Amino acid sequence: MSEPLERRVDDLKRSPAAQRRCDRALDSFIDLVLEGNLPPTPQQIAERAGISIATFFRYFENLNAMRQQAAERMLERFPLFEIPDPGEGSLSDRVDRFVSLRVALWEKVNLLARLQRTVVLEDPDAASMVNSVRQAMVDQIREHFAPELRGMSSSRREGAVAVIATLTSVESWEQFRETYGRSVRQTRRGWVDAVTAALGEASVR
Repeated sequence: MSEPLERRVDDLKRSPAAQRRCDRALDSFIDLVLEGNLPPTPQQIAERAGISIATFFRYFENLNAMRQQAAERMLERFPLFEIPDPGEGSLSDRVDRFVSLRVALWEKVNLLARLQRTVVLEDPDAASMVNSVRQAMVDQIREHFAPELRGMSSSRREGAVAVIATLTSVESWEQFRETYGRSVRQTRRGWVDAVTAALGEASVR
């Protein structure tokens, strides 16, 4: 049996106690990244999780393998990714909720997102994860602002969705905060104004 297959079979047989140790390691990886360790070492992760380095490498072949599982764990830990009651309420209320959630999300996990993006050129799985998250966010925009988007031509609608998705991306967050030195409040205000403007004439109905 090959090593990768052995590892997958071992994962399926993992006991509840072993799964808890694995989850502690994933959470330790996430917490270390959020503290600015890009990337944390296996030794740092094992120490934070209270496991041996041998146990770490039993659960994770390498840091890239851990990063993939951590990305999935991140979505479980930070439900700010989801928009409650999508499409409901006035436009101003929906824009406010949408932007507030995006700001809160990127404020919390931008370092994790940055770490994920550093390896997309060499890791197809990482690229797939990034693209999946981006597509999910685009789908949310379509649903949340459906009343306004329905009133646009197909070309203008796709343009508005692309602008909103790009504007409220983690890359935009980094530029607003780091390149242009905008505060969280200023970033939020700028995004609210720009999202509203991207919806065009429909936004004033």
